[in-house]
Amino acid sequence: MQSRVLATSALMCLVLAGASGQAAAQTARHEIPQSFVVAHQDTLAELTAIGKRHTRTGLIARQAISAVKRHFEREEEYILPPLTLAPALALGKVTPDMKWAVEMADRIRADRETIFVEHTVITGWMNELAAAAEKSHEADVIAFAQGAVADALNDTEVNEPMAIVIGDYIRAKLGP
Repeated sequence: MQSRVLATSALMCLVLAGASGQAAAQTARHEIPQSFVVAHQDTLAELTAIGKRHTRTGLIARQAISAVKRHFEREEEYILPPLTLAPALALGKVTPDMKWAVEMADRIRADRETIFVEHTVITGWMNELAAAAEKSHEADVIAFAQGAVADALNDTEVNEPMAIVIGDYIRAKLGP
């Protein structure tokens, strides 16, 4: 009986240690703009729904979803968090606690080629999805695929460069 109590106590310590480690990891992670949270959820829900179809489009959606999820994870980790600072920066507010965005901007800059390749892969999947949807007259899937391509283009043309600009602006204002 006593050994079971000790084992249970040891297990609880491991669970609590893991929970505190997870809390620390979550604290280190920065939020992303709520509009992106909603957009990512919607995109994954729609792609998952398409993936449930027993059609060529369903097969392509199932194959594409891992590339989309992988890219969303990267965006949520360090591409999109600097964008949460834009409203404060627009009001002229720069504070030392914003310095984290500088490291993220530097990481985006360093990973631009990888990020571009991810967008290219996702665009390829979406083009394949749209072509299959056109053959099977699935207008909703065509619209989804076109929207996903537009989103990838927006990331490349606006979101990623803006996150870099935010980091560079904070670096310039706060110094090294």
